[in-house]
Amino acid sequence: MPSKHTYHQHSPRRKSATSVFEALSLSLLLLTTSLPYSSALAAGGNGEAAQQTSATVGDLSDDEITVVSYEESDYNDPLMAFNRAMFAFNDVSYRYVLIPVAKGYNYVTPAAVRTGIGNVFDNIKAPIHIINHLLQWEPAKAGATTARFLLNTTIGIAGIFDPAAAWFSLPKNETGFSDTLAHYGSGYGTFLVLPFVGPADLRSGTGIVADYFLNPIPYITEQPDSSYIMAGDKLQAFAPQAESYETLRAKSDDPYLFFRNMYLQGILRDQQYQPSADNNKPCLLYTSPSPRDS
Repeated sequence: MPSKHTYHQHSPRRKSATSVFEALSLSLLLLTTSLPYSSALAAGGNGEAAQQTSATVGDLSDDEITVVSYEESDYNDPLMAFNRAMFAFNDVSYRYVLIPVAKGYNYVTPAAVRTGIGNVFDNIKAPIHIINHLLQWEPAKAGATTARFLLNTTIGIAGIFDPAAAWFSLPKNETGFSDTLAHYGSGYGTFLVLPFVGPADLRSGTGIVADYFLNPIPYITEQPDSSYIMAGDKLQAFAPQAESYETLRAKSDDPYLFFRNMYLQGILRDQQYQPSADNNKPCLLYTSPSPRDS
């Protein structure tokens, strides 16, 4: 077994090359799988879909109604058996593990501290956005994100604070490999439920895999520390949504159909969304009730 000194001396370059190759391979595999389904999301399918989304509209808040009242009765869900099984696994994980832990985190951690922790994780993941802006031929946004990273890392004390936005008018401009695929014409693909991630699709699943390998955390820390740190990132991202998941779940007779339809309706609206001059990234109206950003 190599010594710890040898590991530090030789592993980063080898690990980096292997990671890039794995990211490209997995991304290409998922992308080629998703293309045949890119036009199938709103195709015929399950007639009970609309009932599950509309049945509780009268009981929802204005924001919730905005999300779930899109009139689309049928969705194509060819992987329903797998998706239902994965949703059941996620649902148990959310209700009995993630949500109680997230509530505890919210209870013991002051809001200002939670904001600072979120800022640190957002800042350290800046290379994900920088690289994908470059892949999308957006050098100005890549430059602005780089400036944000440098300012917040130094003046903002390792990203705890956000002077880039407060003092230099450089707001967040986040993107990912899923957006890069969309930039080159990839469709969303078929609906897919991923473990712990929740509702997704083949394109966003590809993006999650690729963005993981662009995340600096695995390269600057060792296992098991990398896993602990990234789990902490997921927890702090999920915590604000913990109670909303319980609320929405309680309003549905079939939680799987309810959350699936919310996600697919968000996609349908994104496809109709016309980007503004200030932000040409589609605005997802519904985000999975679990942490998604890798």
